[in-house]
Amino acid sequence: MERILTEYQQARTVGGKGHPLSEVVRINMKETLFKEAGLDPNIYHVVGSVGIGLWAEIPWVSIFIKDLTISATRGYYIVYLFNADGSGLYVSLNQGWTYFKEKYGTKIGREKIRDTALIVRENLNTMPQNMNLLSIDLKGRGDLARGYELGHICGRFYDADNLSSSEEILNDLQGLLLTYKEVEGLIGNRSIEQFNDYILLNEDGLFLEDEASEEEYQFAVQESVISKKSDDIHVEDQKKERPEPTVNKGGRKQWTRNAVLASKALMFSNYTCEIEGSHETFISKSTNMPYVESHHLIPMARQKDFQYDLDQLANLISLCPLCHRLIHLGTDEEKEKLLRKLFDQRRGRLETIGIEITFSDLKRVYGISTNGGV
Repeated sequence: MERILTEYQQARTVGGKGHPLSEVVRINMKETLFKEAGLDPNIYHVVGSVGIGLWAEIPWVSIFIKDLTISATRGYYIVYLFNADGSGLYVSLNQGWTYFKEKYGTKIGREKIRDTALIVRENLNTMPQNMNLLSIDLKGRGDLARGYELGHICGRFYDADNLSSSEEILNDLQGLLLTYKEVEGLIGNRSIEQFNDYILLNEDGLFLEDEASEEEYQFAVQESVISKKSDDIHVEDQKKERPEPTVNKGGRKQWTRNAVLASKALMFSNYTCEIEGSHETFISKSTNMPYVESHHLIPMARQKDFQYDLDQLANLISLCPLCHRLIHLGTDEEKEKLLRKLFDQRRGRLETIGIEITFSDLKRVYGISTNGGV
């Protein structure tokens, strides 16, 4: 590490391939980590890089859990990052920037990787006390340097003028390896993409129907209304292929509800109950309008039974709190009355978006006994 910090800036002016310092980063550090940190080669993969062709602005050495990833472009890993000006280096629990850039584009990708780092950090229980550095500054100007800075979850800085002892650096690594294993546990049997999609749900205004509390979802709907205007409502009922489900932390596939879309449904109803517009409610603190709640006539839990997307305005109903509770918890007779009215109101729009269901089948969805009907 001392040698890289001392010699790297000069080496960049000479030429890369075959340079002795390149071997220090790519080979010597790798071999030393396996030996001194006792890394099991069956579990861990270690890679060092000074760039491909031209010298990289930020040399790095990464430690990967093979079952998660073996690429610095995606997934989670531990990485030693050497500052562009040689002033020091970081050990960082980090994540692949390229994945976010390719999926979302540079601008949104930066927001997503930063949000992901924050959410993962908040869920860690084994983060070493001396690894609680919340941000890093690599003194670089390139896109990858910025990506590493945004992807940083936790870690520590080592000053070149007062570099820690080998023993301390190795002890730090052992502690961070435990945290890395915890991240592996958080991911579980999901792919990196499935895990990232799951933890970013709420940041994207999405909620799993039977996992997020109903109160949390309805609150998000109310908050989403604040940023909307009446002329933002655009109703165009059309078929949309159902999206891919999200894989929850238990490994089960579930579909999501979009709080922003639901807020449009409230606005479209003019904040009235679609069972009966005269139903009294209270004034919402968030919207300063009568409080109504969003309800999927055909629940999102039934998405697997339909080819087309259920999370659309045609399937979103505005209900007062009493009617909303009744349609979930009331007697079969009372629930059926409400459902019949809503079904008759929405049947045509549902067919337009490719959702066909009989009233008898809708009753079964709500657990109401049926003796026929259409």
